[in-house]
Amino acid sequence: MQIFESQFPNDYRQEEIKKILDYVVVGKFCQVVCIPGAGKATVLRLLAHNRKLLKFHMGEKEPNVQFAYFNFLDLSAFDEATIAKFLLAGLDEKPRESDPFRLTKTLTESVSKLANSGRTIIFLFDHFDECQNRLPRSFYQTLKTLKSFAKFKFSVVFATRRDLLQLVDEEISRDYWDFFVENAVYLKVFDRPAVDFLFTQIEDVFSKKLTSKEKSDIIQITGGHAKLTKTVAELTLGQNIGLIAENLLGNRQVTSAIWEMWLFLTSHEQYDLFRLSRDFSLNEPDEDLVKLDLVRLKDQSNNLAFTIPIFKEFIKTKIPNVNLKIFFDDETREIKKGESIISELLSPQEERLLRFLIQNPQRVLTRDEIIPQVWPQTQVAEAISDEAIDQMVFRLRKKIEDEPAAPKHILTVKGRGLKFEP
Repeated sequence: MQIFESQFPNDYRQEEIKKILDYVVVGKFCQVVCIPGAGKATVLRLLAHNRKLLKFHMGEKEPNVQFAYFNFLDLSAFDEATIAKFLLAGLDEKPRESDPFRLTKTLTESVSKLANSGRTIIFLFDHFDECQNRLPRSFYQTLKTLKSFAKFKFSVVFATRRDLLQLVDEEISRDYWDFFVENAVYLKVFDRPAVDFLFTQIEDVFSKKLTSKEKSDIIQITGGHAKLTKTVAELTLGQNIGLIAENLLGNRQVTSAIWEMWLFLTSHEQYDLFRLSRDFSLNEPDEDLVKLDLVRLKDQSNNLAFTIPIFKEFIKTKIPNVNLKIFFDDETREIKKGESIISELLSPQEERLLRFLIQNPQRVLTRDEIIPQVWPQTQVAEAISDEAIDQMVFRLRKKIEDEPAAPKHILTVKGRGLKFEP
């Protein structure tokens, strides 16, 4: 049976896939970053299953490269033994033992054996950002050990919705900096070969053709965003839905895809897009909005425009305000701001700090109270510098405040500590 990914054209996201391969074939780790629904999972599955595409990019080197795909949403637990078994399964090994030390040793031996045979092993970690704050430090140490044994014949591709330097704890980024620094490949929203292939696949399913005008209108509305383009094209052929924003925003599938994008944004990013949707100018837009290709310059006057026009209409008509309360949801065990799940944007330390603040609203919390909550393993409070706390507060404000420079939730009480306003 032919694997679906093998049907994709060789020029599918050609520039971005080339960048990824340029990193990994020389043993460098890499991040594939894009907004939800833009295609990072597809890119990883192509690398894992489309040998024709790899041959196109790599030529005679292709047979010596082995990709192992891992969907981190399939990880049942986050202890060392379960993680080691999960990684071994990706190499088609099923050990019966449960001792984490022995399992890690087996994993190291397996990767070393492949490397010594002349193969380059590349782990593809899909949905990594959604699970990174539950992974133990030993996970990163295992990757470092594998890299040490296999040298330049082992690397990892992390699929994430934003740069992992914004998500992992400072200690992780410091001790494993070469995993994360200057290695992000951002996927653009629109890729012509990707959209053309998508249209062809949908037409085959429905045994009907989209007109040139319908294709043009769909791209004009969705900006070529993969999930939205697929959804709108299917609605066009299946339900003959009118290709105007009002009709589309009344469809649950469309609004669900857009909600995914909205909810993954930080408060500051939401605030900027909220203002831009109402045609306020942004003097200094959040740089991540540009990197993620959600906004771009529309003319030489430095005016910004939405890359996905229906996203603008969604915010304009479905988001009445962004001044929402931050709270801990006891049922889901998540920190939220309105409908947005903030927990997914936080490192483990940031989540512990914010949860402690939420548990003590409108009360000034001192440094000595904060440290044992955020750094529970620390025996001496003096080991944590004021700069470390200040840096964490700075990062946290960027994620939860509409205007980080003028915070409304995490307030500094000079000479005393921090106070939280929901």
